[in-house]
Amino acid sequence: MTTADNQQSRYEVRFDWGPAGLSAIADGAGVIIVVQGIADGHQISAAVESLGREPADAAIADAAHASGARVVAASLRNRTAVAQHVLQHQVQRGERVRVALVAETSLGADSHQDAVGSGFAVDTLFAAGAVIDALAAVGIDYSSPEAAAASAAFTGLERAVGHLYTASTAGQRLIASGKRDAVVAAGQVDASELVPVLGDDGYWAVG
Repeated sequence: MTTADNQQSRYEVRFDWGPAGLSAIADGAGVIIVVQGIADGHQISAAVESLGREPADAAIADAAHASGARVVAASLRNRTAVAQHVLQHQVQRGERVRVALVAETSLGADSHQDAVGSGFAVDTLFAAGAVIDALAAVGIDYSSPEAAAASAAFTGLERAVGHLYTASTAGQRLIASGKRDAVVAAGQVDASELVPVLGDDGYWAVG
């Protein structure tokens, strides 16, 4: 993909949705951050917290391995830990790295299941914005307009984000199925210092 095709390529921090979005922004990235919101009650970061590892989505993993970038999983819960991990990776490399954030779309949007609307998920938008805000706080802040807009969505509503998680479409769907605790946990900002990093056989805990 040429620069003309992808105008985000000039930026240090990029943001898009789903596997197709990742393909559009992965070129030249040193780090790929897979961002999840409520994630239908099964976040990568939460699974790694409890089990130590988690399998990777095949499409994301294939794109990541093809790009050669380091891949980490992020959510509201570990957004600061992820930003600090990216900064440490940058220091170890001795150069500034470009960061591609790919947001998970809602259930069915990238599969054969019945999609929920367009695949846009406001909880995941807030999570991506939170990570972008945390990256800016450590000095990784040359953001594309798409990344800047996601960050503004989070910072503008940060005080209400826990309520918005429970009130969101994904949150209400899970609460109705008896998973309120998972929704509340997903909406906790900086509750974890663990960073899941993608290896050859899935995500493993770092931190």
